[in-house]
Amino acid sequence: MGQVIRLNFSSSKKEEDLLYERKLIRIRDEIEDYLRNVSNSERDELAIALAAGRYASMKLAQLTGKESTIKFINECIQTTLKDKIL
Repeated sequence: MGQVIRLNFSSSKKEEDLLYERKLIRIRDEIEDYLRNVSNSERDELAIALAAGRYASMKLAQLTGKESTIKFINECIQTTLKDKIL
């Protein structure tokens, strides 16, 4: 008789989630560094923030929908307030 092979899919999924989380953090950090550098070279933080925010809000609305986008942006604002960045 053949042996039963048992696979632990839950640990595989957790590893995939961890890898994706690391990817998101890396991309976020790289883009924030890029935007900071462009803000410094252009000497116009507002213009860069507006362009980045416009791109982000439009793309997020396309990918996740209006409500999810509004929720995400509100959470970003709350994080800014909580961390006393404003």
